[in-house]
Amino acid sequence: VRVTDSGLGCPDWPLCYGGLLPPLETKAIIEFSHRITASLLVGPLILVTVGMAWIAYRQVPWVVVPASVALILLVTQALLGGATVLNELPGAVVSAHLAVGEVLLACLILLTVVAFRGPLVIVFSRIIGGRRDRFPLLILAAAVGVYALLMSGSYVTITGATFACVEWPLCQGELFPDQRLPAIHMGHRLLVAIVGLFVMFTLMRGSRKGRWPKSVRILSMAVATLFIAQVMIGAATIWLTFPQEYRALHLAVGTAVWGGITLLTLLI
Repeated sequence: VRVTDSGLGCPDWPLCYGGLLPPLETKAIIEFSHRITASLLVGPLILVTVGMAWIAYRQVPWVVVPASVALILLVTQALLGGATVLNELPGAVVSAHLAVGEVLLACLILLTVVAFRGPLVIVFSRIIGGRRDRFPLLILAAAVGVYALLMSGSYVTITGATFACVEWPLCQGELFPDQRLPAIHMGHRLLVAIVGLFVMFTLMRGSRKGRWPKSVRILSMAVATLFIAQVMIGAATIWLTFPQEYRALHLAVGTAVWGGITLLTLLI
């Protein structure tokens, strides 16, 4: 919806041009398909999950609490989506819409882990081979860093700084441009570099053989691969003059990194 500028494809909410079906216009159909996916697929699935949690698992806080939070986030997300349209795409609301959506994803991943593995045990370090390993704390910090990267990327978008730099890795030959929009764009790249080094360092620790279960090692390597792919997709997006497909893929893979590192944090 965003990369095709279809956010106002349906200028009213919850209907589209006052009707239950959109007109046969590309942007209206794109925007309406997003609404249908949210209201007829994602929403009902979450509602059923919350209902089952309260009916069958109300004595298990690790199920009931995340499920209830997911319901609150779902309602918040829907209201933000409506506010985004009715207020003609204000940047702060667009960013908040993405922020809540990513937290909702993490909440559902938490529910999935608990469903398969049982209630979590929170630890920030473990004794491995007679030495204290702080990988749990590091992976938690890395997850926070990835979320910050998602939000900084959103800030680049809502400020209109996406197209401010037409070169990579520098911005018109500069590392620290003076103008506002190029500076915002480069700020995101520099944050990616700083957080990325920390994330990769942490994931490499998680992939060490003999220290963590095989599932953790494989997931660590998978998330590291996704992170590298995300950086290269970002670079290719600029080199290829910002095609819509690459901009959508950039957000999709970024969300996959966030989901993967959230899963890894919860497993640890």
